[in-house]
Amino acid sequence: MRTGPRPPSVGPGEEPAGTGPAAGDGPQGRSTGTEHGTAGPHPGWARLRHVRRHPADVLRVLAGGLVVAAGAMAAHHGHVFAFDVNLFRLVNQLPDALGRPLLAVMQLGALAAVPAVAAVALAARRPRLARDLALSGSLAWVLAKLVQDLVGRARPVALIDGLVGRAVDTGLGYPSGHVAVAAALATAAGPWLPRPARRAAWGVVWLVELGRMYAGAHLPLDVVGGAALGWAVAAATHLAVGAPGGRPTASAIREGLRPAGIDPATVDPLGVDARGSVPFVVRARDGERYFVKAVGREQRDADLLYKLWHWAAFRDVEDETPFATPKQAVEHEAYIGLLAARAGVRTPPVLTAAPTGDGHVLLVQQHVAGETLDRLHPAQVDDRLLAAVWAEVARLHAARIAHRDLRRANVLVDLDRQPWLLDFGFAEAAASPRQLAADVAELLASLASVVGADRTVRSATEALGVDAVVQALPLLQPAALAAATRADLKAQPRLLDELRERTAATAGTEPPPLEPLTRVRPRTLLLLVAAGFAVHLLLPQVGELRQTLGALQAARWPWLAAGLVLSAASYLAAAVAQLGAVDPPLALGRTSLVQVASSFANRLTPASLGGIGMNVRYLQRAGMDRPAAVAAVAVNTAAGALVHVLGLLVAAVLIGRARLGTSPIPKGWPVLVALAAVLAGGGLVLWSPLGRRRLVVPALRAGRELTGVLRRPGKSAQLLGGSAGVTLSYALTLACCLAAFGARPPLVGTVAVYLAGAAVASVSPTPGGLGAMEAALVAGLTALGVPTGPAVAGVLAFRLLTFWLPILPGWLAYRALRVDGTI
Repeated sequence: MRTGPRPPSVGPGEEPAGTGPAAGDGPQGRSTGTEHGTAGPHPGWARLRHVRRHPADVLRVLAGGLVVAAGAMAAHHGHVFAFDVNLFRLVNQLPDALGRPLLAVMQLGALAAVPAVAAVALAARRPRLARDLALSGSLAWVLAKLVQDLVGRARPVALIDGLVGRAVDTGLGYPSGHVAVAAALATAAGPWLPRPARRAAWGVVWLVELGRMYAGAHLPLDVVGGAALGWAVAAATHLAVGAPGGRPTASAIREGLRPAGIDPATVDPLGVDARGSVPFVVRARDGERYFVKAVGREQRDADLLYKLWHWAAFRDVEDETPFATPKQAVEHEAYIGLLAARAGVRTPPVLTAAPTGDGHVLLVQQHVAGETLDRLHPAQVDDRLLAAVWAEVARLHAARIAHRDLRRANVLVDLDRQPWLLDFGFAEAAASPRQLAADVAELLASLASVVGADRTVRSATEALGVDAVVQALPLLQPAALAAATRADLKAQPRLLDELRERTAATAGTEPPPLEPLTRVRPRTLLLLVAAGFAVHLLLPQVGELRQTLGALQAARWPWLAAGLVLSAASYLAAAVAQLGAVDPPLALGRTSLVQVASSFANRLTPASLGGIGMNVRYLQRAGMDRPAAVAAVAVNTAAGALVHVLGLLVAAVLIGRARLGTSPIPKGWPVLVALAAVLAGGGLVLWSPLGRRRLVVPALRAGRELTGVLRRPGKSAQLLGGSAGVTLSYALTLACCLAAFGARPPLVGTVAVYLAGAAVASVSPTPGGLGAMEAALVAGLTALGVPTGPAVAGVLAFRLLTFWLPILPGWLAYRALRVDGTI
């Protein structure tokens, strides 16, 4: 996560950086000169040094939440794993001499332990620690009770025979409240404790876990879920109120620099817009001054989170793989800085790198006195300075180095009014043209926010050339810019348009279209996750939960394996159909891989629009022009619709001649019908009246193209055979999933239900018809005579095999095809 500078914490017995007896050649022991764009240390440093939020806590909340959710799903189904039983018996049957002490330690996870340990913290004059302990422990206990009520798992005495009960517990099993409280207290106290004490605290958590199993109160899955819940709750508390830690101390910096030949007299933190590091000014006893950047685990975690989000939200991010260690990050920045200096770029010289005893690595640079551009008054940024800034960028790009964070805050103006480029922590050598264009776009927007579009474009084109600036225009959009630059642009909403228009006018052309950057909007992801959760939670309730759980517990796995194979075969059939719609010869394997990748794209868009776009792009890359590629995909879609309609008609005729059984209508039948109707109706509303223009007219055009293909026997066999294969593969997958749960309706009826459900899903506004297809399938199968429990279980398994499981291989296929330029 790219965040601004935060003050470091002060560990036990440590003085804050920049204070203490060794700090002092200016007033109050602080240096007064400027350094790398600051006039001195961050104001209010000592007051704010504890109030911080750590990126690692975000990772802890996510990881802990996933563990709790996965455990809840397993516990909710009532299944007890053999490993759970064996480990439980091993601990539960320990000799009394070993086990009885565990019963005493176990009480450290009781609710009463929360005020007790908070009182100890208050007595030690640690009020913030007491607050964290009280909040985390109490919330963990409350949430454990809420999750227990939601999951409803019984205690081991009701699940396992022959256990030794040593505690009177009448509550529920998953997760363990005692362990949740103990883990929350240990996690909350962690940042305030030295490493040996942290290890001891987690040792107590382990003993509480063993004590709960020895007492016969919880299974291993229960205690794991409790530990994950407490861990996540305490991390969330730290995110809410802040916690100490993560910043190097003054003594650690001194001890790290001395082996490098630098004897610090003062260590002053800087209040600058630093990203990915903690900056300091160090004055040595010989009078030399140095700019020191500290990189630790916290910056590594922030980089990981930022790049994960960047990858998930944007296309073609071209980010470097997150560094595994702080040492790698420092070595990378030093390497890029040396390359830039060798290319003639004015940048502070890299002197050395050094580790500290607390896990940080220091990058030491020669100091440069001055101010960064973001701190200069707009009147101070004259045309001569703008020309000099762009000249440095030109030298940097001539060496194929992309800065990747080229904002005003990373351009220093020294006392002689010369610009210096700072902070190569995100930079890359051997940069692509797109990365270089992104640099230009960032600096254009950042500078224009203070000097205007005309002066910025004029100075940039004079230094870089018109072509280099025009190449940046597709990236002149908020999604491509840093958060600080976007904040500068809020007061000038039309500035980016002015930059594009002014540059295009200089080049004598029209502004090029903006490059599509966002992979998926956050609300789309939330809709997909929320809809999936709601559907898969709602259907068993509507379909009478007990029957559904009974069917799930009696699953026949060979039938599910057969369904998985049939689901995979649908992608091969889809590739055959696509080959039948085009004239140029295409590789079957690669075309099949494109269909797998399309399944990933279709999870993010309704009506298979993502897969349609991906196939069009694939055909274009294969040598077809865009109109021909669009027509080929339309023909394939029309053939699939034709096969679908014919299949429905044939199935309806055959069903009319067959005698079908009946099954009691589930209690939630109106909900199923309403859900299917609302989603289908919502889709029709969204498509109309635009549907007449965007569906009917293209459909008629595709029908004419389809007629031409059908006149060619070989191509028509591929096209219609592949389309029929897709439909039949999915229908047989549904039949296998039903058979896995003991339901054997007539095959023709199953095919008809699938075709009807797919038709409803095709007009639903949700990706993949999520919600609409499940409701339609359950309703159709129940009307066909399938008992409610097996019907719901079969539909859930069918959607698992055909909707959810293909997401990961689809994403992998998408990445592989993007890398080799196929799409």
